[in-house]
Amino acid sequence: MQTQPDPIWTRRLNLGEQAALMHKSPILADVRFAVKDLMALRGCVMGCGNPHWAAKQNVCNSTAPAIELLLAAGARCLGTTWLDEFAFGLAGENPWGGTPPNPKAPGRIPGGSSSGSAAAVALGEVHIALGTDTAGSIRAPASWCGLWGMRPSHGLISTELVAPLAPSLDTVGLFASSFELLRKGMFTLLQLGNPVAETTAIRAIAWIPELWELADPAVAAPLKEKCQHLASRLGLTLQEWPLAVLNLSSTEQLKNLLEAVQWAEIESSLSHLPPHLPVGTTFARNCSLVANRDRNLLASAQIDRLNLQKRLHHLLAPNSSSDAPALLLMPCTPTVAPLRNSLGSDRSNSNVIHRLLQLGALASIGGLPQLCWPGSLDNIEGLPVGLGLITHSGGDHLLLNLPIS
Repeated sequence: MQTQPDPIWTRRLNLGEQAALMHKSPILADVRFAVKDLMALRGCVMGCGNPHWAAKQNVCNSTAPAIELLLAAGARCLGTTWLDEFAFGLAGENPWGGTPPNPKAPGRIPGGSSSGSAAAVALGEVHIALGTDTAGSIRAPASWCGLWGMRPSHGLISTELVAPLAPSLDTVGLFASSFELLRKGMFTLLQLGNPVAETTAIRAIAWIPELWELADPAVAAPLKEKCQHLASRLGLTLQEWPLAVLNLSSTEQLKNLLEAVQWAEIESSLSHLPPHLPVGTTFARNCSLVANRDRNLLASAQIDRLNLQKRLHHLLAPNSSSDAPALLLMPCTPTVAPLRNSLGSDRSNSNVIHRLLQLGALASIGGLPQLCWPGSLDNIEGLPVGLGLITHSGGDHLLLNLPIS
């Protein structure tokens, strides 16, 4: 009888394999972690969420630098986890491995594409887990599973030996069961040394009303309370910055800009896949959308992207050596975790995915760090939703030193 796949783990390392990877260092001693199965881990196959692809791959002889950093800090790797096929998705429903459980929202999806990593932390099997985030693949599952999560500034953590999706947007980040563990893990990945509490001045704290309108009222209400509480702790008044300050007329522009850039890079990244590789219906539909996109949009999108990055830097970064940075707050997800099998296989017809991409686009396009702060519950169903905190590129340490634990 064929054994059913584990809905979380694609490969669990035995104790001997775990010990062979371990190093001696006290920073993350006794911390267990998991790895999204698109990162090279010595002794394992990089399966990318598709067992037919995995069956034809060789065992990895090297380990991705991000994993090595955690190992060098004393953490113990328990194995690799499921994801949306080739990381192209946000639901976490894999046709081959199943849908990882969401213990904070039973019967609902964990979110993707880093679904197995989020589930492993939410279930307490590991303390932290590595994921990747291109358009929200850490932020969405962190929000829906009630976890701390962080997408770092683009380029600060190596993506070497990580299967690419859209390289100019891809980042390696982390889920954690507590803010202190997130700080320790992210300081390790960012190679900032031991976490040291610092008091960093904040120039301004703001939200963009049009982005908040994307969230269900029951989701937005408790998150807005969290925003006001944070502003009060920082001694600041919460400001409203209209979308027009970014020279945008609608949130739809953000999504269109993201997809124009992302889909061109995805087409290139996935061009090596054999044409007759068995894939799930959602992945096949996503690839069809990429193949049939309007290719004429890319040139202007690249220009618009650079202009948007400049505007975001002007708004969020310190204007001088004596100035302070700013914070931008938004919901990480527009809804609570949807029910399993409720989103369908066509993202172009999913209102949830549509809004999720609009919310995720700003940090992705800008290459900005975004922290997911869990703990707020929606006003109707009592399910977790996360508040997103964004600052300027390179300001990751600022987010990790905020008084929010």
